[in-house]
Amino acid sequence: MKIAVSGYVSAQEGSVASANALLLRSLLEDGHEVDFFSKPSFVDPRPCVGEHERFRFVCTDNVGPDRFRARVQKIPALGFMACRVDCATYERLLLKKMRQQHATRQYDLCLWLGDYAPGRVRNLPMISFAQGPPGTDARSIVSRFGEIKKLAGPRKALQWLMLARIRLSSIGLPGLKHSDHIIVGSRQSKKTLTDVYGIQEERVDTLPYPIDLNMFRPADEAAGKNAELRVLWLGRIIPRKRLDLFLRGLELAIRQGVHVRATIVGGTGFVPGYEKLIDSFPFPDRLSWIKSMPRTEVPALLRQHDVLAQPSDEENFGSSVAEAQACGLPVIVGHTNGNADYLCDRDIHLADDRPETFASALMRLGQHLPDAPVKSRTVAERHFDVGSGTSQITTILENALRTPFKNLSPA
Repeated sequence: MKIAVSGYVSAQEGSVASANALLLRSLLEDGHEVDFFSKPSFVDPRPCVGEHERFRFVCTDNVGPDRFRARVQKIPALGFMACRVDCATYERLLLKKMRQQHATRQYDLCLWLGDYAPGRVRNLPMISFAQGPPGTDARSIVSRFGEIKKLAGPRKALQWLMLARIRLSSIGLPGLKHSDHIIVGSRQSKKTLTDVYGIQEERVDTLPYPIDLNMFRPADEAAGKNAELRVLWLGRIIPRKRLDLFLRGLELAIRQGVHVRATIVGGTGFVPGYEKLIDSFPFPDRLSWIKSMPRTEVPALLRQHDVLAQPSDEENFGSSVAEAQACGLPVIVGHTNGNADYLCDRDIHLADDRPETFASALMRLGQHLPDAPVKSRTVAERHFDVGSGTSQITTILENALRTPFKNLSPA
């Protein structure tokens, strides 16, 4: 296939971007042609795949708005408006460039990696491999407003509540009508798209992100049994990730006699104040916080722990969970965490979001940490292998092309 592509791709950045880098390279190696549309200041995949003969980079740089946004983005009101203008002009330029290139290159389809298609190109199917349903973070801000108010203060909390409601309105939501087919990481996400946003089931497929199974692998030698259960939190600290649940459950487990030590790796995100939860934890000797870490050091970090916990709400697909499984760790995932699709009998899928339930999971693992890490590794090899993922997405794309699509007129 000849594919026009845009989106988030980087071998060095977060899990979604790095997964897309793996996928993009694999598509090229499988014989597909890729024209990637982006501005270098935003996403530049050339360090990952630029040398490949079937890869073309189409520079799509909205120079004026982009440079103005870079100069003023830290100025509250002006920066917000500049970012909106930059985004709008960039999306228009992307679609314009795609129309121009499609006239001569005649693509089979357009694939948006990590995002939803922002518009249409005549007679070109638009396929979105999204990070999940829209509005998940906004819904968490609305539902957890009381907690945010305590941590960030009334003024900041109200600001974020207002932005969340805008995000959930017709103004803030992406135009899902522009996507002829959508791919998401789990059945949890597919259900949200169909139930909340009314997307037809046949227009949505599920596919987990691939991970680098050579980089994320078990230790060469099995470690000896530790006196403490070493629990890892890995990821951003934002309302939806439920640091409150993690810490409250950890506290209850310690009070109930579980010998546990936890490490939090990740910085506070867009809502300020969450560091207060860490600072006020009543057992500081049982808790360490590392605010940032190079991605290359994450595999060794995982192998230094016994279990990874991700009690997130509305998680599409947590790559850190998959990476932990690839390293042979059991995982604990939240009751609305899409990674529940990809567990083995060593793992725990929380039944609800009560701290007592999370504490019970820690107690169970503390009393009898499951052995046989090969089971977790087998799950990772079955579901997250890049070759298998490329084969599956190719099948999804080919099936989507055989389905009548509505993309018959320009935006």
